Amino acid sequence: MKIIEISGKIENEMWDYGAPFPPAKVEEIAKIEKDGFCAHKFTFSILTGTYLETGAHLLPGVRMLDKVKIEEMLREAVVIKVPVKNEGEHVTREDLEKNSPLIKENDALLVCTGWDRMWNKENFVKGSPHFTSEAMDWVISKKITLLGGDMPCYDDPRDPEDSKNLPLLRRYYETGGLILAPVVNLEKVTASRVKLMVFPLPVKGVCAAPCRAIIEEK
Repeated sequence: MKIIEISGKIENEMWDYGAPFPPAKVEEIAKIEKDGFCAHKFTFSILTGTYLETGAHLLPGVRMLDKVKIEEMLREAVVIKVPVKNEGEHVTREDLEKNSPLIKENDALLVCTGWDRMWNKENFVKGSPHFTSEAMDWVISKKITLLGGDMPCYDDPRDPEDSKNLPLLRRYYETGGLILAPVVNLEKVTASRVKLMVFPLPVKGVCAAPCRAIIEEK
């Protein structure tokens, strides 16, 4: 059995989505030498680092994250490795179909593009690879209930309309699915079917939260 961490670290000066989301800030507020104990303060948004998100981010009347059952965070997942993507490239339906193992209804799907190599580098968000409309249609047709990937955007971040309205993400959320993004280390996974464990912060009344995500590979 092999355990693979697929969540990225939260730290100062890390990537973020820009306003209105604040940058992550980690501050030391107590020192052992001065106070007798060590303590820190965190300031970050719901979309910091690797996070789990529900459709309540875009759609009214959708359950918040604290209403997601723990069983939905411990599940079978399929990993698809598409050809390595560079800045601004599409993940196409053909990419997914050609590299797809057997997918079962209600599976989680994790898409590896290699973009996590750009974590905390310039243009991690603005240059993100993203889905074509046909690729998202394919995902929806497979009845995927959790979609994850190593890119921070599924819609084109360079298109003002797409980045504002998020039509592909909105279409996926209309199915009731969850999003896990962006993850790291999917290239280390060798099996096509794995066990996925996702542990978001248990914050009441929010649509998303940073999480720890782990893959168990047999």
